[in-house]
Amino acid sequence: MMLTLRALRHFVVTADELHFSRAAARLHLTQSALSRSIQSLEGALGLKLLDRTASSVLLTKSGETVLLRARQVLAQTQTLEHETHMIRGLESGEVAMGVGVFPAATYLPPLLTQLAKDYPGISMRVEIESWKRLLDMLERHTLDFVIAITHSLPPSAEFSVIKLPSQHGGLFVRQGHPLLTASRRILRKDLSKYRLAATHLPPRARSLLAKLCGDTEGNHLPLALECNSLEALRNVALSTDVVLFCTREVISQELAKKQLVQLPLKYPAGTELSCNIIFHANRTLSPAALKVVELIKA
Repeated sequence: MMLTLRALRHFVVTADELHFSRAAARLHLTQSALSRSIQSLEGALGLKLLDRTASSVLLTKSGETVLLRARQVLAQTQTLEHETHMIRGLESGEVAMGVGVFPAATYLPPLLTQLAKDYPGISMRVEIESWKRLLDMLERHTLDFVIAITHSLPPSAEFSVIKLPSQHGGLFVRQGHPLLTASRRILRKDLSKYRLAATHLPPRARSLLAKLCGDTEGNHLPLALECNSLEALRNVALSTDVVLFCTREVISQELAKKQLVQLPLKYPAGTELSCNIIFHANRTLSPAALKVVELIKA
C-alpha cells in the first residue's frame, strides 16, 4: 500500500472531528470511502491509528504521534505549493500600478517596453493621476502600488515607501526663445510677459512655480495650458514662446538635443522633488508586482 498526502489529510480531519460522519461531510466523502482511506493509511504505515467505537473515534498512541507529524508534512506541502505558485507568478500575473504625471513620463516608456519584450506573461494596468487620486485608489486596494512625488501629501505609516532618485523642477523654453537673450538681472521681470504650460500641480509644486515667477503670494499664475499630457506640453513649448514648468528628467532627451533649455534663474530650495514607490505595509505584493518594482528600481 502507498502512503499519500490525500490519506494524511483524511486522517487529520478525522482526528480533528473524532467522528467519521462529520469528517466525511467536511471532506465531501462517503463514510465508507473515508474508512477505506484511513485503512489504506494504516496499512501503509503498519500502525493502528484510530480506535472506533459505536459513537465516536479515538486516537491510539501511535495515532497521536502520526498526527503530529502529519500536520507538519501537510503544512510543509502547503508552503511548497505556495512557493511554487509564487515562482510561476514571476513569469505571469496581473499588476495594477498607479503613476504620477512626472514619474509616468520618466519611468513608463522604458518599463513598458522591457515588460513587453522580456515578460509577456505579465499584464499591466496603469493609472496616471495626481498623487491624491492615486492615494485614494491605493487605500481602496484597486492598485498594487504607486510611483509618485508626495511632498504635498506624504503617505501615512500604514504604507511602505521605497525611495527613487529625486526629480528636479524648473522652467524651460525652446531654443531661440526671446528670454534666453535677456540678462539674468532682468530675466525674472521679463518672465512675467510670457504665459506658462504646466500639469495640474499639487500645492507644493504650485508654490514653487509661483516663487520662480516672482509671485511670492502665489495668487496668480499666468497659465496658458494646464493638462496632464506632458507630450502635449512639450510640443507647445517646442513650437511657441510658452514657458514650460516640469522636471528635467521628463524632458531629458529634448535637453540633451538642446531643443529645450532651462532658464538660467536662481532657483529656490525645494526644486528637488522626492519620488517614491508606495504600497500597503501589511499587504504582500504578488511576484509579478515585485518583478515590476525591481525593474523600476533598476
